[in-house]
Amino acid sequence: MRSIVEISECFPNKHKPFTGEFIYRHAKALSSHCKVSVIVPLRFIPGRELLSGNPNRIIVNINNWLQDIRQTSDITEGNLSVIFFGYVSLPRPFFESSDNSFISFFFYNKLKKLIAEQKPDLLYCNWIRPWAPIVSDISKEIDVPFVIDHHEDIPTLKELFPEKHSGFLKVFEKADKIIVHSSVNKKQLLDEGLKIPEVKVIHLGQNFEVSEKVRSFDIKMTKLICVSHLTERRKNIDILIRAFSLLEKNKFTLTVIGDGTLKNEYINLTKELKLSSRIFFKGAMSQKEIETELENSDIFILPSFPEAFGIVLTESLAKGLPVISCKGNGGAEELKSMGYPGILVKPNDVHELSEAITNLASDNELMKAMSKEGKKIAAKYFKWEKNGENTFKILEETIREYNE
Repeated sequence: MRSIVEISECFPNKHKPFTGEFIYRHAKALSSHCKVSVIVPLRFIPGRELLSGNPNRIIVNINNWLQDIRQTSDITEGNLSVIFFGYVSLPRPFFESSDNSFISFFFYNKLKKLIAEQKPDLLYCNWIRPWAPIVSDISKEIDVPFVIDHHEDIPTLKELFPEKHSGFLKVFEKADKIIVHSSVNKKQLLDEGLKIPEVKVIHLGQNFEVSEKVRSFDIKMTKLICVSHLTERRKNIDILIRAFSLLEKNKFTLTVIGDGTLKNEYINLTKELKLSSRIFFKGAMSQKEIETELENSDIFILPSFPEAFGIVLTESLAKGLPVISCKGNGGAEELKSMGYPGILVKPNDVHELSEAITNLASDNELMKAMSKEGKKIAAKYFKWEKNGENTFKILEETIREYNE
């Protein structure tokens, strides 16, 4: 049986049990075809969200975080093993470019030893920062192929690091194969002019059963919903709130699921616009809780831009919700190419988003058509079993080519 070692810093742990759920689902699906060892670098540096907010709570927050991190333990489920790997790093993003050298100097040998113990046939790195360059060097040293699963969106990388992003992207040239999750992601990467290997598009799965219920949209109060972390401004929750303020009163409500450092700012904006009775912030939720919220909503909105994919788009389709998103987003454009009659608006345009919501909510037939087609697409293309099968085929092909 093949042995694959994946590295992903984004993975559920005791402190953040919902973060990186899709990486777990992917690894579990892949483990139906081979042995999968996921090494999860667990950073012993408190996040920004712990250091913001009420100053009197900072010490308590840090103590709770540290306790959760220390209580996070390894997992074994059949052919899947999850190994948590403690490390420290320099503050991000301020020292992003030197962080790699710091981590490599102090933790390279420890990581190499841990990887070698799994006797891998291939190394598979999720995201490029900060681990891909290190994992690439280890793959050469132990003589196995190296694959990058590219989740980042390049426009955001360029915005965050306008002078350094090209250096970060160079690691793609060291890979034996690259996996992306939409045609938009692939085009963005190819447009960089790098000397890269073959780029394969493999669709991610989604976590919910496709609803058999035929949706009815003859409703007096339209319930809008958005699921997003509230940490990055590119998620455009403020744009959504301002668009909501332009909607006809007493005909819409909005539920925002997610947490992050910008949550209080968005709550304050809601208060300023006198929308607190119609916009509800519910914080982070489990997958089951999110599924219930989607089932009780009417329209899903993902206003973020740029967005590499956004699994919650396909989860919403599975529950029969019509979806509004932005032009140029990886997931939204991919769904459109599959025949989904989704509504895509100009990014960051409050008035266009508000108008799109109003028009869709008043068109029952279009909402029904979007619901029906969305469920078909979710069932056909976005299954974790299919993701695991297709990923294994690519990895097996890569191993064979490497050893020829």
